[in-house]
Amino acid sequence: MNNFALLACRKLLFLDVVEAARHIGNVEPRTWRYYESGRSSLPEPIMKKMHSLLHRREILLNDMRVQAQEHRKLGQGRQVVPFYVTFEQFREETGHDDVVEWRLDMSVKSALYIEDLLVFY
Repeated sequence: MNNFALLACRKLLFLDVVEAARHIGNVEPRTWRYYESGRSSLPEPIMKKMHSLLHRREILLNDMRVQAQEHRKLGQGRQVVPFYVTFEQFREETGHDDVVEWRLDMSVKSALYIEDLLVFY
């Protein structure tokens, strides 16, 4: 994974630099920016963690896609799901206290919205 791929993956996961630095790299945001600019080489553990998150995103995306398609096959149209705009809202409604989980939720649901499979409330 090079610096451009790191940047693209972070954005695909809906993470900002501060969130990625804190929750994925356990580094300062400045260090994360160095990784993304190519000024510093990306440590192997961060690469592995990003690949793991991307794999998890694909699993969640496929699972939710199947659920939404089944919903549509039953003649119920697009599936209606919550879109949590704030982390506080996500934590309150799901009980999950994990920023990365919140961002994964946003990423997956946005992709399915683009595929016209979901509607948000």
